[in-house]
Amino acid sequence: MPTTNVRCLSQILDYLQIQDLLDLIDEPAHTACKHILADNRKLFETTRGSTHNHQAWDGGYLDHVVDSMNYGRHLYALTKALGRPLPFSISDALLILYLHDLEKPWRILVHSDGQVVNRQGLDTKAAFKAFRAAKLQEYALVLTPAQLNALTYVEGEMQDYSSNGRVMNELAAFCHMVDVWSARIGHAYPVDGDEWHGAGRFRQFPG
Repeated sequence: MPTTNVRCLSQILDYLQIQDLLDLIDEPAHTACKHILADNRKLFETTRGSTHNHQAWDGGYLDHVVDSMNYGRHLYALTKALGRPLPFSISDALLILYLHDLEKPWRILVHSDGQVVNRQGLDTKAAFKAFRAAKLQEYALVLTPAQLNALTYVEGEMQDYSSNGRVMNELAAFCHMVDVWSARIGHAYPVDGDEWHGAGRFRQFPG
C-alpha cells in the first residue's frame, strides 16, 4: 500500500487518549474506572509497562493500556463491519483491556542502580490475580461472569488449558489477542511522532 494511503488510513482510525477511552465503558464500571485513574494517575504515568519485554519505559504502563484499548476499538469495529457477531460489547472489551495489568503500577520497581524487578510478594500469577481482585473490591467494581473469565485468562489459558473444552471465552480471547499484539508486535509503541495519526506517549497529552 502506498505511503500516502497508509497515512490516510491512520487518520481515519482515530487514536483516543485514556479519558475518552474510559467514556466508552458503560456504567456502573465507567465511574469506578474513572476513580481508579483519578486516584492513581501519577503512579500510572510513571510505571513501566514491563520489567523488560514491552513498553519498558517510565509511563509505559499507561501507554500499553491506551495502545491496547485503541487497537481493541478498531479490531472490534472491523469484525462487526465484516458481519461476524461478537458475544460481547465494545464496553466489555475496553473494560478488560483497561484492567488487565492493574497490578503493575504497584508491582514493578526500579532500583536506584536502574535494575527493574517485581515487588517481593507480588511476583507470581496468583499474587497478580489476588491483587487485582482486591483493587476491584476497593472500588466496588463487580464483574460479570463473562468479564471475570476474560480478566482471568487475558494472558492465556496456561496450566488451565484443556483439550476437552474451551476455558477462555470469546471476550478473553479477543483481549488476549490485542494484548499480545501490543506487547509482542507493538512493544516499542506508541512513539513520539507516531505513524498512527494522533498517537503518542502520555506525556504529550497532559490532564
